[in-house]
Amino acid sequence: MITISKIPDGNQWAEEIAQAISKGMRTNFYASAEEFLPLVEKSRISRAIFQGGSYCFVEKEKQIDLYFFLEKEVAPVEVPKLDKPLVLEQVALARNGISPAEKEWEAIGFEKYLQRKRLFLTAKKIEAEERKVSFCKGEEAETILEMMEDAFEPYTSALPGLETLRNDLAENRVIAAREGEKLLGFLRFGREKKVSVLWQIVVVPEGRGKGTGEGLVRDWLALEREKVTKFQLWVREDNPPAIKMYEKLGFLPDGRIAPVMLKK
Repeated sequence: MITISKIPDGNQWAEEIAQAISKGMRTNFYASAEEFLPLVEKSRISRAIFQGGSYCFVEKEKQIDLYFFLEKEVAPVEVPKLDKPLVLEQVALARNGISPAEKEWEAIGFEKYLQRKRLFLTAKKIEAEERKVSFCKGEEAETILEMMEDAFEPYTSALPGLETLRNDLAENRVIAAREGEKLLGFLRFGREKKVSVLWQIVVVPEGRGKGTGEGLVRDWLALEREKVTKFQLWVREDNPPAIKMYEKLGFLPDGRIAPVMLKK
């Protein structure tokens, strides 16, 4: 049984990660130092070292995210019992399959949870469209967050905190769909260099079947098409209506998949 311990020095650990990746170890960890060093300082990251590899555990509110570094011929080892569900997410090329194999993780108690695929649309393929885009208001922040929590699964949806959401609202990064004063849905997006990324889209039951979701996506495309070179989003493979809507608007898979496994 391996032992979990806190990481004493984040900078030294960053060097170890760089060395592990340069050696060609299998991993699902690609975060930047700017992202994970603050978590080390808050004692939210632990690790376990074993023969042929190591694990990194990142504590979240509802789960613990597992990151691994494994030599090519080393199989995952048993993980100690933890007080929260353990979530393992990997990004892989669909044509290459998943590495390491799902069966290796199933052998130590993980189960298939969900799988997403990434879609993209180049901005130059979007026809100019005049649309009157409206945005959610700052005072709707708590309502929007509640709608997100009701709509998305709890472990891998990467929902924003209230402060982050309020900042997005102030920067007009949350598009609204309304019927009178009633909020039927919203779309939250961000930008990574010259790529506009859809983070969350939610439509309430009263807004479904009315083209509300498609309208929100069209608003997003119209708003960003001259500012970016590409649009990008992840969609669950068990959500055919959403996939059909995105394909109708011209989105295509880029070959990336993100399978998620869970150990309760």
